[in-house]
Amino acid sequence: MKPMYFPENINWLVCSDFDETFFAHDLSNAEDVKELDDYIALHAKDSNILFGIVSASTIEMIKHCLDIGHFNYYPHFISSNSGTELRYYIDGKEIYDKDYEQELLKRGFSKTTILDVETQLKSEGIPLKIQEPFINAPFSRNYYYKESIPEVDAANFERIRQLASENHLVVNISKCNPLIGDPADHYDVDFFPDSAGKGAIVKYLIRKFKVPAAQTIAFGDSGNDIKMLNAVKHGYLVSNATPEAKKLYPHVAEHTYSKGILTMLTHIIK
Repeated sequence: MKPMYFPENINWLVCSDFDETFFAHDLSNAEDVKELDDYIALHAKDSNILFGIVSASTIEMIKHCLDIGHFNYYPHFISSNSGTELRYYIDGKEIYDKDYEQELLKRGFSKTTILDVETQLKSEGIPLKIQEPFINAPFSRNYYYKESIPEVDAANFERIRQLASENHLVVNISKCNPLIGDPADHYDVDFFPDSAGKGAIVKYLIRKFKVPAAQTIAFGDSGNDIKMLNAVKHGYLVSNATPEAKKLYPHVAEHTYSKGILTMLTHIIK
């Protein structure tokens, strides 16, 4: 995979979720991804587009999927672990954004806070199962919650959100997607600092690169993408988005995956 031209003066910011938005895990959209890559690589120069991935996945998981897809280009940036880490890809080099990390550290975040919340929830009979690939993430922690009686789940989710808020954490709770290897009949429960997350990383990039608010675009497919979509002027779910996400957000692209992304970009960026 080749690096894209990294624009000096950025006019457009385009952010995309990864799993089942940009990347289909059955590789059914591999050719569409290459077409999207070629479009962005071309317009990174003439329209000064900055394009990147904002994902709940680890950087290792994202890189593995990019490698097996045999795509043409690396994105300009990848934000992994629910918007708690940020890396740029410039001239073939990976550059970790230490300024963003320092913003999180200055707010006094400690991962033991999440572990304390986990312990408290278990003591109240609300068990959460750790998602092993994320166990070493420095600023976040991801769990599975097994679906039960709707009334019980609603009460448990309210308690989870209450504890998160009391401890200055954000928690995303969304239905698992078996297409990406998650168990059926479970929810993702993802904790991270209240200063981070997908919406926060988009706002940080807008500030950092001084992108006009009217020229910000984002794409997603699930409930944990909603804050990111609300953080930009042009936010869209791809048409294969989960029913839960479509209930939460009204704007849906006509097509699935990266074809939906490319179609909307050609409409928006003139």
